[in-house]
Amino acid sequence: MSVQPQRVDIINKILSILAGDAKRDDVSEWAFNMFNDDSLRLEDPVVLKYLKLLGAVDLPSSDRDFLYTDDDLRHWITEIENQ
Repeated sequence: MSVQPQRVDIINKILSILAGDAKRDDVSEWAFNMFNDDSLRLEDPVVLKYLKLLGAVDLPSSDRDFLYTDDDLRHWITEIENQ
C-alpha cells in the first residue's frame, strides 16, 4: 500500500524536475502508480488533477522537447499553492 500523496508531494516532485534531481519519466511513472493504486482514495481534486498532469510530464511535443515546459511546471506550483 502506498502513502496517500499530498499537495506538498506534488510540489516536491515538480521542484525535483526543475532542479534536475529527477527525470521526467520517473516522475511520470510515480504519478501513474499513485493514480492507479487501488488502495488509495484520491479525494483531493487538486492532487488528482496534478497527478494526471504529472503522468504526462514526459510526453514529447512536436515543436519542443516536452509538451509541458519548465514555465508550465512553475505555473503548476503557483496554482497548487493558491488552491
